[in-house]
Order: sequence, then structure tokens, then C-alpha cells
Amino acid sequence: MNEIILEAKNIKKYFPIKKGLLLRHVADVKAVDDVSLVVQKGETLGIVGESGCGKSTLGRTLIRLYEPTAGQIQFSGKDFLHLGGEELRQKRKQMQMIFQDPYASLDPRMTIGQILKQPFEIHGILKSNERDEKVKWLLEMVGLKASHVNRYPHEFSGGQRQRICIARAIALEPELIICDEPVSALDVSIQAQILNLLKDLQERLKLTYVFISHDLSVVQYFCDRIAVMYLGKIVEFGTRTEIFENPKHPYTQALLSAIPRVGEGKKKMQQSLKGEVPSPINPPSGCSFHPRCSKRMDICPKEIPILTGTEHHQQACWLYDQKGDPAV
Repeated sequence: MNEIILEAKNIKKYFPIKKGLLLRHVADVKAVDDVSLVVQKGETLGIVGESGCGKSTLGRTLIRLYEPTAGQIQFSGKDFLHLGGEELRQKRKQMQMIFQDPYASLDPRMTIGQILKQPFEIHGILKSNERDEKVKWLLEMVGLKASHVNRYPHEFSGGQRQRICIARAIALEPELIICDEPVSALDVSIQAQILNLLKDLQERLKLTYVFISHDLSVVQYFCDRIAVMYLGKIVEFGTRTEIFENPKHPYTQALLSAIPRVGEGKKKMQQSLKGEVPSPINPPSGCSFHPRCSKRMDICPKEIPILTGTEHHQQACWLYDQKGDPAV
């Protein structure tokens, strides 16, 4: 087994709902509900699911942009949730994030040079002239010109802005980068360029990615292992080959059957998703997918299934036994 860089156990992230003049706590939005996963050094772990399933919240919680409500996170062998002060500040250099909207994540009042110098200034790294050289190197690494250093974000296209965000993410030579839908706001042709850039940087800089996306075709191209999320929980986890060639959970099967395929005309989907995603404020009892599942059984609304199966393929579904074989 490869070296483990990040391990999360039973992570929960609830957002409280408060009402009334006294702001009483009346309920919670259960954005992430008891998620456990392992990220191996050098791999790309994909997290997929419909909008609102909690995948972006999970990504931000893993690097403590959101503090988890419960659970444990080990990063590079250390208890990440109990780090504080200077120790936490130093650890943060080893993990970065690329956001979905590149324009919103860049300060419009700062030049690109100022934006890329910020990480070094915050952490007190390099002298002034060395920072200038490092910024030029970063721009060239992501396919931009060093002469762009004095331009502002609005002077760049969407794809160029995302390249700038990638340059900022790799500035401090991190070990782990959380990519939160980094290509979803870009044209298809630009998406391919950004994905190839990320792959190239991963090989050159020995990076590890957690790649969040709702686009299964992108995930199939880019990721080594994949976690499928539904309503705050992981319902299937496995290698890229297992997930795409042998999907087991009805939710995963429905997602894959919904991928548009050229040349198939109006061929009917094998299994379509019906109904709306339930509210994370009041999720269904038992298996949270059972109200939309065509294969539901009597046990599904009563008991919550756990992930079972092999090291390479796990699913949380009552259709399968502890070994991952069909139970019925």
C-alpha cells in the first residue's frame, strides 16, 4: 500500500439553523455526515455527486477552512485537528486549494505579481528579489508569460485566471491540493488544457490531489480512485476501473447512465434518477437514497447501510453482503 498522506475518520460538518429573537438552535444542515476516507501520496482521489451532496464542504473541512463538527483528521501522520498557532501555520503550507470560480478567488485590486507574492510574504519566505524571480517562474510553470506580472485579474480570460490560481496553489510547494470543481466554469477546450496542466504539475512536483467534480467524464480521465457522495455520505468507493466498469450502488449506476453519449440518439437511460434530492436538514431514515431508488427493499428505510466490500471497491447498499457479493 502506498504512503498515506491524509486520513479522515467519521468526519461530520453540521451548520446550525437558528430562529427567533433569541436565536435558538432548532436544527442542523447535515452537509457532511460521518465520512471516512484515505488519500494516498501521489494519487488523485475524486469526489463526485450531484449539487448539494456535500462534496465541496468535505473538501474545505479536510483542510480546516471549515472546522469539523466531529471526527478525526490525520495529515502526514499528525493529528491535524489539534494543531494550533505556529504549528498549524506551518502545516498549512503543505496543503492548498484551487476554487471553482477563479475570478472570485483573485483580489481585483491586486496585480498578478502581488497576488503570487502574498504566500511568501505571509510566511516570511525568500528575499524581495528572490520573490520576484519565483513569481516569474510560477507564471511560466503554468503556461503564462513573466511579462504578465503587472496585469490585473480582469485582463485575463477564465482559463488564464485559473492558471494564476494554480500558480498560487503551488507557490509554497505543497504536498496536497484540494481541487474544488477547478474546470466546471471553463469552456470544454480550456478544460482539457487545465486538466493536462494539473497532470503535468503532479508529475513534476510530486503532488497529491483531491479532485471534486460533478462531471463524471472529467473524473474518469483524471482520477485514480473515486468516492461517490450522496446527501453527505459516501455511498460507493473504488478504483476508477471498478466504479466505471462495475458500478454497484443504484445511485452510481444512475449517475453513469445519465452521461450523454455521442451517437446513441435518444436511447433510453438504463436507470434514471427520479425525484429531488432530499433536504440535508431532515434526511430520510435508513439509506438516504431509498426514496429515489428503484431497487429499494423493506430494510432500506429502517437501517443505515455501511460501506462493505473489498479494499478496491466498497458500497453502502443493502443489495450486497459484507464481501460485496449480491445479498439477494
